[in-house]
Amino acid sequence: MADLSRKSAFEILLRFERGGATRLKADSLIQDTLATASKILSETDRGFTRALVMGTLRHWLRLDEWIKLLTGRPLKNMTPPVRTLLRVGLFQLYGMAHVPAYAAIDTTVELAKALKVSPKTVKFINAVLREGQRALESNRFDPPPASESLSRHLLMAYGWPEAWVVLLQQQYDDESILQMARVSQSPAPLSVRVNTLKISPAAYQEQLAQANVTCSVPDSALPESLRIDGWSGSPRALPGYEEGWFYVQDPSSVWVSRFLNPEPGEQVLDLCAAPGSKTTHMSALMENQGKILAIEPKKDRLLLLKENMARLGVENTETVQADGLAFEPEAGLYDRVLVDAPCSGTGTLRRHPEILLQLKKPDFSTYTAQQSALLTQGFSCLKPGGVLVYSTCSLMRAENHSVVAAFLKKNPEATLDAEEQRLITESCDGFYAARLRKK
Repeated sequence: MADLSRKSAFEILLRFERGGATRLKADSLIQDTLATASKILSETDRGFTRALVMGTLRHWLRLDEWIKLLTGRPLKNMTPPVRTLLRVGLFQLYGMAHVPAYAAIDTTVELAKALKVSPKTVKFINAVLREGQRALESNRFDPPPASESLSRHLLMAYGWPEAWVVLLQQQYDDESILQMARVSQSPAPLSVRVNTLKISPAAYQEQLAQANVTCSVPDSALPESLRIDGWSGSPRALPGYEEGWFYVQDPSSVWVSRFLNPEPGEQVLDLCAAPGSKTTHMSALMENQGKILAIEPKKDRLLLLKENMARLGVENTETVQADGLAFEPEAGLYDRVLVDAPCSGTGTLRRHPEILLQLKKPDFSTYTAQQSALLTQGFSCLKPGGVLVYSTCSLMRAENHSVVAAFLKKNPEATLDAEEQRLITESCDGFYAARLRKK
């Protein structure tokens, strides 16, 4: 009988194989799949399934290059299940040191049999994986030097699409791109924002220490942002989850609310609010004084926003279910506006490796039209002298600086206070923010 944890991983990955242009989210698929198997899979098995899915997604295109080298045939000549089985087996051989090579091969072969793959194809899968083991042991998959071709090097070394690398080279130097690619091969660290509405950063660090949980402060300018070191369990098992002492949030996301810097007593508009990471942080910065109007079009995400507000003790925020472009708040009412716009998400590759499998260049123009409209809408709501922050979790200039530059050109009453592009690093996601002021 096939290993259920591997079978679950296979089913999730097959969805991506067959997904085409659909923007699937790995986290959602993993949660849905594991929810149905929760009574059968142990916590260890569930962790294995997640690691296998995310690792295979992270190295997907690299694994495909290896399969082509091993078989000497185009991948399109293989069925989706066979391609998926080969990726699953090869990733275990390469990226899961705790899995013996024989187990990686044998369990993949058994899974193929359980899927009723033909005996001839089972032999083919077994032969390819055994040859893959020998190739890895003899370093036959080593990438070409970056000095010869950065795009080919990053494809073979880290699984970054060549077209994606060419796009990045139009914006960043080669060393920055190399560093981001290296960092993106490992899962992002668990970072939390201490909820200062309920506990101070120092007091929460004491609570963690008493629970033998190690933490650090990656950025001294963000004292409420803690990196939890060596934690492999659910964040809900950390001290104070139910009490609302913290919110799981990357430092780059924490930085955006600090960049806007709302103050107690002000009127603030959050035009793209759910799930509430920045909304609830702004409430903490405002000490629950003043008012935040949080706009979210989707009912399920609005419910999540309300749940997070309740857990964290947010009291100064009103929520409205509406499209940020269709909703018409009173113009010129707000001291500060946050436009955390929908985007390609390319700064979050460590958390969402599937993005590079699904991203097409035209996606950027689709997003930029919406981003520009939201920026215009948000700015119209500012008081004279008011401040707006436009932010994305994208690395792409087309979604960031270009959107802001075009807006400034059309709107002489707007001035640029500051803008910053953060790249993917060991401690944080990639993010962009621009702070605009109305004259």
